[in-house]
Amino acid sequence: MFQAFLLIALLVFASFSVFSDNIKRSVIYLGVFSLLMAVTYLHFNAPDVALAEAAIGVGLSTVMYLVATKKISVYDICYVNEDVDVFDDKSINEIMDNVVRPLELFLERTEEIEPQLAYTNHPIEQIMREDSHDVYIQRKGKLTYLYGESTDHVFQDIIANMDEIIRDISDIRVIYTDEVTNNERDK
Repeated sequence: MFQAFLLIALLVFASFSVFSDNIKRSVIYLGVFSLLMAVTYLHFNAPDVALAEAAIGVGLSTVMYLVATKKISVYDICYVNEDVDVFDDKSINEIMDNVVRPLELFLERTEEIEPQLAYTNHPIEQIMREDSHDVYIQRKGKLTYLYGESTDHVFQDIIANMDEIIRDISDIRVIYTDEVTNNERDK
């Protein structure tokens, strides 16, 4: 019975580590997989191998992978919806499935960049002045706005592949923040 549990748990965490969309989660799943392997070795009376697996597989490898993932480029996305008083699951889910999640998958698979997402209901002008994000997604009524720099090649790739990334929203406006800032300075 315990052997069946270990085998199933090993298969589950191996699958999670391989098929996870998030790199850091994959590393954590791999660490759990190594810990289960150490328990399996211990169960089959191989304490020396279990100790080596625990020290190297769980400890050293996991820490090294997590340090390496720190060096991965992060693309910062800020979702702004000023119509929401307090963010809850409903207000996040309304845009999560059709904009945010496809954008995250595009960044992870095509650009090989780790997306980082922030939510706020503060005015977009205030957020752009006070915080520094790579791309802003603003929901205003039925319209969705994407703000980004015209010199950002990742943002340009997002715009070029917009039809493939975001399929459910037909009315999306793209605003280049550096061009708007330059136009305001020229006035």
